[in-house]
Amino acid sequence: MLRLILVLSLVLGITIVAFVAVRQLLPSPTSNVPDVAASIDYIRQIGDLAVLRASVKEIVTTKVGNAGWFTTQGKLAIICHFDIKYTYNLRKASIAAGTRNDGTRYCMIHLPRHEYEVSTQSIQFYDDQDGTWLGFAQRTPPDERTKALEAARVQAESQAKAFLTDMESDIQNSAKTTLGQIARAFGFVDITFEFEK
Repeated sequence: MLRLILVLSLVLGITIVAFVAVRQLLPSPTSNVPDVAASIDYIRQIGDLAVLRASVKEIVTTKVGNAGWFTTQGKLAIICHFDIKYTYNLRKASIAAGTRNDGTRYCMIHLPRHEYEVSTQSIQFYDDQDGTWLGFAQRTPPDERTKALEAARVQAESQAKAFLTDMESDIQNSAKTTLGQIARAFGFVDITFEFEK
């Protein structure tokens, strides 16, 4: 029994000494994190950070043809489908960062105004009401339909841009979440954000 206790004590002692020796030889987990200046450079090298994508469908109505004594205008209802992509250019971001006395890293990220890209996915006629001439239906000419499509596209894009002001807080929250995770991966603990108005 005494031998068993002696052997177990010896094994336990060797294990503790080996653990301490290996621990001192291995680098600490924080040594794999780049220094503050390199971390800032890595964040800027991301370039355009896409933070939100919205898909918008707008129904646009427009009148076609001319109204007169003997004629009435036709009406077109057009469905416009747009994708809007919101991004921040991190190359233009102002980043102040450092390390405190206790070793924790902090950064303050001042982001420029977000940029957006509106791309038209599809435009299709939903309803086509013909105008009349002396009470008889008058088909909308193709050139009028083309003009109406272009006018509808312009109107829907302006509506999509107006949609941006409603989404401002969602865009900023998405940027905070995404960029906060990136900054934490570089070892930053205290992360604050400012947005250009």
